[in-house]
Amino acid sequence: MKKVAATTLVFMGLMACVIVFNIILCVAVPEYKDFLTTAVAEETTPPVVKASTVSVTKKNEKPTEEKLTLEELKEKYDISALACSSSCDEECGGGAELTIVDKAYHEDCGTGKGYWVITYSDGSTAVE
Repeated sequence: MKKVAATTLVFMGLMACVIVFNIILCVAVPEYKDFLTTAVAEETTPPVVKASTVSVTKKNEKPTEEKLTLEELKEKYDISALACSSSCDEECGGGAELTIVDKAYHEDCGTGKGYWVITYSDGSTAVE
């Protein structure tokens, strides 16, 4: 019985010392008091996460390319009829003047660069 009483007395004395030590720290150190009040205080407002709009594409989905008509291409890039260059005289049919029928842009595997595929009036194509 003496052991139980002694253990209880030591435990109660230890708790009293901890309480007195905390009171002294709260009075002497303002940062400690602020720390305890923030640790004990209940948060009445839940944390809020601000949502933002993000465009998401599927992993294997390719972005759609804008299809332009020939008139829109001519307005945007000023690609009126081009003269046949000397390097394509064999393809041009003896120096006849070619006109661009279609011009399509293709992206080069996500590198940010690409190339134009140009279709001429005689059916030939060129890569630029």
